[in-house]
Amino acid sequence: MRKILQYGSPILERPSIDVEDINDIKVQKIINEMLKILQVEAERSAGLSAPQIGESLNIAVCRRTDLENADLNTKLSAIDWEVMVNPKIVSKSKLKSIHWEGCLSVNDGDLFGKVQRSKEIEVEYIDIMGKVKKIGASDFFSHVVQHEVDHLKGILFLKYIKDPTDLYTSDELE
Repeated sequence: MRKILQYGSPILERPSIDVEDINDIKVQKIINEMLKILQVEAERSAGLSAPQIGESLNIAVCRRTDLENADLNTKLSAIDWEVMVNPKIVSKSKLKSIHWEGCLSVNDGDLFGKVQRSKEIEVEYIDIMGKVKKIGASDFFSHVVQHEVDHLKGILFLKYIKDPTDLYTSDELE
């Protein structure tokens, strides 16, 4: 299994390129590797982008937090991951929300800060079956998608933290 690249790695700071053919064996292998990593990191991750594993391709996998535990009496047996190839945010609300964010590529996933982003977005992408999809995302799921799309543009969540003293490790948050 590939290692997740850390802050300072040049690939994390440059824009990725669009996937030409989702059925390409290399592309399918990358997607499968990303899903395997997320299975291992499921307790502490809401998504992963291809640049984080060293591939400069526009592929992101986002945890469908919007589908999880809507009913607190129901426990989901599996996490639903949305594979997004060549995702483009096509609309953003002016209304903002603030959520804690972290990143597996920053301090090995143990550094968090409050990030303000659009509360609602629409994102268009190619799904794992090669179909064009457009979905709406709101609240935390909106943050997850925007975070991963930022990765594909070479932007880390740290850009949104104005004061470094507003970053915390998990021990400090406890």
